[in-house]
Amino acid sequence: MLALHWLALWGVWEILVTPTLLYVLGKQAENPTSRELNLDRWQNKLHALFALVGTSWGTFLFFGLDVQNPAHFSIQMAIVAGASAAAARSLGIFKFSFFFYEIPFTGLLAIRIFMIGGDFVLLGVLVLIFAVMMCGLANDTSEELSEYLATKLENLDLADKYLAAAKKADIANAAKTQFLAQANHDLRQPIHAIGLLTECLRDQKLDADGEDVLDTIDLSIDNLSNLFKSLLNVTSLDSGGLKPDLTTFSLDEVLRQTVRQALPEAEEHGGTIKLVGTSISVKTDKALLSSILQNLVFNAVKYAPGAKILLGARVRNGAASVHVLDQGIGVPDHLQEAIFNEFVRGNPHGPGRRDGLGLGLSIVSRTARLLGLDVDFRSTEGVGTHVAIEGLRVSSRPIQEQAVAVSSEVFKKPNKTVLIIDDNPQVMKAMKNLLQNWGYDVETRTPMSEFPARFDVLLMDYHLNTPKNGIELAREINQRAPVPTAIISGTITDQIEGFAKQEGFWTLHKPVSPMQLRSVLLAMTANYADAS
Repeated sequence: MLALHWLALWGVWEILVTPTLLYVLGKQAENPTSRELNLDRWQNKLHALFALVGTSWGTFLFFGLDVQNPAHFSIQMAIVAGASAAAARSLGIFKFSFFFYEIPFTGLLAIRIFMIGGDFVLLGVLVLIFAVMMCGLANDTSEELSEYLATKLENLDLADKYLAAAKKADIANAAKTQFLAQANHDLRQPIHAIGLLTECLRDQKLDADGEDVLDTIDLSIDNLSNLFKSLLNVTSLDSGGLKPDLTTFSLDEVLRQTVRQALPEAEEHGGTIKLVGTSISVKTDKALLSSILQNLVFNAVKYAPGAKILLGARVRNGAASVHVLDQGIGVPDHLQEAIFNEFVRGNPHGPGRRDGLGLGLSIVSRTARLLGLDVDFRSTEGVGTHVAIEGLRVSSRPIQEQAVAVSSEVFKKPNKTVLIIDDNPQVMKAMKNLLQNWGYDVETRTPMSEFPARFDVLLMDYHLNTPKNGIELAREINQRAPVPTAIISGTITDQIEGFAKQEGFWTLHKPVSPMQLRSVLLAMTANYADAS
């Protein structure tokens, strides 16, 4: 047994000195001084400290082992086992640290047991075996921890790369949104002007073929306008920013417009389009449904040159569906899901056609989801393709004819002067020609020029490329002499429309059809006359 003063000295070492040295080493690693921390030197200090701790415990047992008292002996051996097992886990964090602790600890104990001799020799061997097992456990712990830290660092690196990629994607998406917003305004201008100019041709003396060509141009512009309004907002499909405008309309009207638009190209390639007429009325977004059918039918024309294409509708279980069938080349099985992704085509070597929209079947899938519709795609390579748009809501409400009851006064000379303010000369010229054909006196001005003293109606573009927008400029003009005013823009948002309504202005969304423009002009002047 150890003398009391030696036991007290050992207790001071283990309780005060050892924790203090560990704290100092920890602080050196956590907060290095102005000079660079030498990790090899620091690790050597750590190993030396653990060797001192192991030697301290081993010395305590070497001189304090009580083999005469079985209870004391059992407690001492239990302490050895517990301390070794705990250290195997805690010191395994630092590779080889446990060895510097365990070898002097259990080594001195084993030597003391061997010195006793007799039956204790076997116990000494067991102590050495136990020490080897603990060293193996500590080594496994160190390797597992190293693998865990390596994986964690790799995951952190991947997370950093993901965050960087996400940030880059957000920047690219913002740039794309800004580009589309600018394209939305810039591309609507020529479409708006073309629509107005084609209406001016109505007053020219055209033969039957010319009238037919003009009708086809009008229909194409109308379809292009509807598609443009919907498809330029394709980024809103995923974000939920595009809200369907639900109306009740004749499905047959949409089908016939689709066929008329695609038939010239189908006939050019020696194909035919057969339409099965229908009396079904549905309630959904007419423009978005038209864009879906345009995509499907033009794809059929493109990938089934010289073949028959069938378009029709049916009702089953209270819901309508539209079917597009062709006898073309079909789509291979491995592409039948992928073709609804962007930039994937079923047959990249089909007959050339000008893809004005540049969007594939992905727009069909996303638009259908927005409308709550299902797309059923079936195709057999070498036989043909069948695509069905399912889930259309059938409406029993009668379709109201969109004809306007107009009195004979409408066809008289309006005797009104219309002031057009726009920064686009082509749009002003087209609108001026059209309104003059309708009998209006027209004045055109750019935003920075002087305005006439007297006029009866004001048509104002919203985007003027000046510090003031169209609403602000129209407000100033109306403060001098109130007149019926319409704000025309390719980007009429809810906020812009709200500001216009506060001022009592009408709003028109480019491209404006001639019929819509004339209706608004008549309504504005009529309402203003009634108010006066």
